[in-house]
Amino acid sequence: MARVAWTARLRPEKINEYLDAHAKVWPELLSMLKEAGIRNYSIYLFGDRAFGYYECDDARSAIAFQDASEINKKWSVVMKDLFDLEVTEHGATYLPEIFRLD
Repeated sequence: MARVAWTARLRPEKINEYLDAHAKVWPELLSMLKEAGIRNYSIYLFGDRAFGYYECDDARSAIAFQDASEINKKWSVVMKDLFDLEVTEHGATYLPEIFRLD
């Protein structure tokens, strides 16, 4: 099992829009995430930083599946204006795992 963690900075004035969007995530997007093999997905907020975590069987395949998905491309267009320039130019930052307690 792979564990994937990412972080991305939001525009401070757009945080409420980000929260609203995630309170009503499109059903098609949820289906796509499941088709990608993603499970146990959570997103947390700390100040203007979103932090996501999910589990999947193969991280590269799950990320490639998302990147190729038309619904994910549409969601990304909606999300783009909510993120800081660092994210719109370079994408989310994937975080290396440094500790695990099983």
